[in-house]
Amino acid sequence: MRIVAIPKKILGILHNGGNLGWCPVCERRTIFLRTGPWDRDECKCTRCKSIPRFRAMAVVLESELPKWKSLEIHESSPEGAYSDKLRTRARAYSSSQFLPGFPLGEVVEGVRNEDLRALTFSDSSFDLLVTQDVLEHVPNPDSAFREIARVLRPGGLHIFTVPCYSKPTRERARQRPDGTIELLDAPEYHGNPVDPNGSLVITEWGPDLVDRIRSTSGLRTRRLDFQDPSRGLLGEFLSVFVSSKHD
Repeated sequence: MRIVAIPKKILGILHNGGNLGWCPVCERRTIFLRTGPWDRDECKCTRCKSIPRFRAMAVVLESELPKWKSLEIHESSPEGAYSDKLRTRARAYSSSQFLPGFPLGEVVEGVRNEDLRALTFSDSSFDLLVTQDVLEHVPNPDSAFREIARVLRPGGLHIFTVPCYSKPTRERARQRPDGTIELLDAPEYHGNPVDPNGSLVITEWGPDLVDRIRSTSGLRTRRLDFQDPSRGLLGEFLSVFVSSKHD
């Protein structure tokens, strides 16, 4: 048997909590390195810099839509290595951000402005709609579920991540009729790729999210949970949801 020496640099990474594995995003053997205590966002592939929730999305995409590269895809609020993979490999990929103060559907400095609650796309425009940690920040999210269902083609999917707690869904904030936000709890913000101030958490979702989506939009939703260090799938809140539009 041939014994292969492991370089000291790699041994150091492994000693500090990293592990060898295969990355579903860049599709290569790699080392997953813990760069902080919050694995969900801080356990990175040393090749493509993906994090666990990106890798979980990649696993689900290949399983649910193995021919995704030939499909019409739209992503709201793209972020990181997984979005880069969709953008560079899909035949027809588009993306948008929500840019308050600009007309919906307008392209602002190369970025299309869209509100998930009032999309400007025609009915049945996409085979796949992707959101990554977006729906906890959307006021009146039921409107977003209905709009997503509207723009999906029959048989289309909405694949998304969102932090999902074990307790029932609760509002941390809500939008008043005049458009201002009323805080119902201490404000909590998550990172936002187009806003350095971050995005306010509106909703803490619970297991009832699946039924909520179906009752408001008709989409049937499944929740898939992952823990697999060999693919860099580890950390809390590592769920991917798949909503499907039936004929």
